[in-house]
Amino acid sequence: MRNPFKKRDPLQSERMTGMIRGVSTRARFRRFRSLRHLKKKWVAIPLVIVLILGGIAGYGAWSYFALQREVQEEIPEVGPPEREQDPFNVLLVGSDSREGLTEAEQLDLGAGTVDENGNPITGERADTLIVAHIDPETDHVTMVQFPRDYYIEHANGEMGKINEALQDGRNELVKTVEKITGIDINKYAQVNIAGFRDLVDAVEGVDICIAEPIPFDSATGIEVTSQEVGMVHFDGDRAIRFVRSRKVFGEGDFARIQNQQKFLSAALNKVTSPGTLLDLGKLLKLKEVAGDNVVIDDHTTLIGLLHVLQRFRSFDPENYEAYTAPNFGATTMDSGLSIVAPDLDTLKVMFDAIANNESPKDADNVPDIDPATIRVGIYNGTGEDGVADSAKGKLQNATMSEGSTEGVQVVDLANADRLNYRHTVIVYEVEQEKMAQFVAAAIPGAVLKEGDTRSGVDVEVIVGKQRFVTERVVQIRPLPLPVPGELPEVCR
Repeated sequence: MRNPFKKRDPLQSERMTGMIRGVSTRARFRRFRSLRHLKKKWVAIPLVIVLILGGIAGYGAWSYFALQREVQEEIPEVGPPEREQDPFNVLLVGSDSREGLTEAEQLDLGAGTVDENGNPITGERADTLIVAHIDPETDHVTMVQFPRDYYIEHANGEMGKINEALQDGRNELVKTVEKITGIDINKYAQVNIAGFRDLVDAVEGVDICIAEPIPFDSATGIEVTSQEVGMVHFDGDRAIRFVRSRKVFGEGDFARIQNQQKFLSAALNKVTSPGTLLDLGKLLKLKEVAGDNVVIDDHTTLIGLLHVLQRFRSFDPENYEAYTAPNFGATTMDSGLSIVAPDLDTLKVMFDAIANNESPKDADNVPDIDPATIRVGIYNGTGEDGVADSAKGKLQNATMSEGSTEGVQVVDLANADRLNYRHTVIVYEVEQEKMAQFVAAAIPGAVLKEGDTRSGVDVEVIVGKQRFVTERVVQIRPLPLPVPGELPEVCR
């Protein structure tokens, strides 16, 4: 037991207290230093992240504006609409410029160095030419594609194929398109053959539903065998062969247009997908390719172009209409030149509707029927010889559909039940009322009458004693579009 009366050594007590205090102070100091160090770390980590993200953002911004400067070009004829929310028109051009392709690559891709007459191919022509009308408020898109051999008057007053207008420069092409359509072009975007190939490769190819085999085309080298039918993968080279081929498809240039629209939808869906836009490697490849092969007007930004292209990702029939420029089909001129003859009257009706932000298919005021499916009987109600036969030719010419060489089917020629008809009468059964309305549009002044028709005939035309006069039917029919999500069974 400690002696309570024994005095403590004051020095020993102070030393112990000092030692204890020193240990405690050093511990607190170590904890303080540790906390300061930890705080510095927590401050430094976000700072590093901010610096990295800032560097990436800075590089991205620099790349964006550098690329924009590379691809923008002043095209005086192109100007934005008066108000940002107004409908606007875009001219999309696929140039056949061989720049960037070796002679061997040109031949391999079906983009030879000489034309069909053996003349050297120089400069550039509009291999693909699309006018797209876009309404920002409704997101409705109306797209009209011109056959490259469409034979019209250029802005300089000379006659020629529409694709040749690009040889005089982009501004002259725009002026030519504005001249024949009567609308203003507000945005312009162009890509050439080599760029198209490299853009497809930059996104690692595109998959398209090909429901039937495509026989080998010696001009472009495209072929899809029966074993490949279904969802077919297209790299850049194969994509060019597909969109340029027209000889292996039944309707030539017109089937080619539909193939181009099909590929455009699939390609834009891939380019504007999150898998592309969030992939730095793909974006850098796209930047490299676009700088050499893409041209846009100086009023359009890259973001603005992206917003335009995103509208084409899905050709939904609910808000999208596609047309081929109205024409009378392919023909050969006396000079031997192969052209597509334009239907300028129908073209005017089409673009008048577009200018008014209306649907072209509703502007023709006739039922949307293929005239070749209408069976017509023409009957002489006058007693004069040759009346029905003469009416046949006039009616078929007046109802000739776009790209066709004949109109309605005339399946019967005979005398009417009586020979004292004063006016021309169109007789139809109730189920064929729309067919009768279509035929009536070609015969102004004819009387429509519901009744019984002869066997095998949809519409009867009884020619009366008054002069038989016809008027060409203006019919604008959109290209058929698949319902989104619906694929042929072979592609599912």
